[in-house]
Amino acid sequence: MIYEQTKARLATTKKLNTAAIDQIAKEYLKDAVDVTSLYPYLKESGAIHRIYFVVSLNRIKSFEAQLTFIEEHFAFLNDWWHVDLLLQLLRPAPSFEYVFNKAKDYVLSALPFVRRWGYVIFLSGHQKNSLHTKEIISLMKNDDAYYVQMGMAWLLADLAVYNPEVVLDYIGKPRLQYAIIGKAIQKICDSYRISELVKMRAKELRVLYKK
Repeated sequence: MIYEQTKARLATTKKLNTAAIDQIAKEYLKDAVDVTSLYPYLKESGAIHRIYFVVSLNRIKSFEAQLTFIEEHFAFLNDWWHVDLLLQLLRPAPSFEYVFNKAKDYVLSALPFVRRWGYVIFLSGHQKNSLHTKEIISLMKNDDAYYVQMGMAWLLADLAVYNPEVVLDYIGKPRLQYAIIGKAIQKICDSYRISELVKMRAKELRVLYKK
């Protein structure tokens, strides 16, 4: 059974890190190993979770089918890295509109890591097209879940790389709580891809949230 085989391999791996886990997944893909029987054990360990998702999503040939698979496994998105791993495995999307319409539903989910997914899904390349910046930002809403806030801040900072004026304008008209905007400004200031002028302007906008 693949579960016992996987457990044995993990137990005998000298240095169990991400590279070692991904090597097992790579070999499973090469050998056409069926990992569906790992499903009942997804919450047992991060390694099993990662192998299952890496192998399964790599085998799916279309973006639409990948999203269907992810949606069927929303209950297993229980950590920030569960969500961010998905970005590395996505096929090219058929259109921005397709992703946007999906994200509109995701950000309204009762599950916090699905809401995070609704924001970070745009970091698969859609944040680079400045024509979509305003549409993406329009999905943002206050959220008290820390990892959702961090996903929103990450997205805002990355949007600022490609369309800083729209992001600065959005920050300058307070709509979101400072718990989100403060994190976004910090990420903007930490980015080596954003100019010092944009960083300075972002810092100056903090005062608007501290009145």
